[in-house]
Amino acid sequence: MLKNLDPILSGALLSVLDEMEPGQWLTLTAGPISTPRSGPDHTVIDLTGVSTEAATAALLSVLPLDHSGAPIVYLDSADAADELPDVVFAVCGIAADAELRRVPMSRLDEKDFALLAQRSALTVRSDLGGEPAAFLLRKGEHVSYA
Repeated sequence: MLKNLDPILSGALLSVLDEMEPGQWLTLTAGPISTPRSGPDHTVIDLTGVSTEAATAALLSVLPLDHSGAPIVYLDSADAADELPDVVFAVCGIAADAELRRVPMSRLDEKDFALLAQRSALTVRSDLGGEPAAFLLRKGEHVSYA
């Protein structure tokens, strides 16, 4: 057993995260949001009973985010044009804590988000609590601060 490894991170999930190349996208969804299907170039992992926030914290405990541009993109729901859902603020805070830096985010409408999600290497679906949400996380290089 590995020390301090979040139990949400299964061997299958860790394997796919490790195989992802820097610059590849991971799709993280919660609720009834259309996502790519599993296939030779795309893996789908369901995290039953896991919140978006818990899934994000677990993923970002091992996945470095890209340092260029906005490595986190969220699906902008047309229903909430003026207000950001609480989960967006939560993911932003979790990312900042994991990366020890401010992590820029951007938003996309459903059409553009779906196009980018189709090219992601992995989809992680959480299913607990809150309203539907979807994020894209771009893997970066591991940076050593030593």
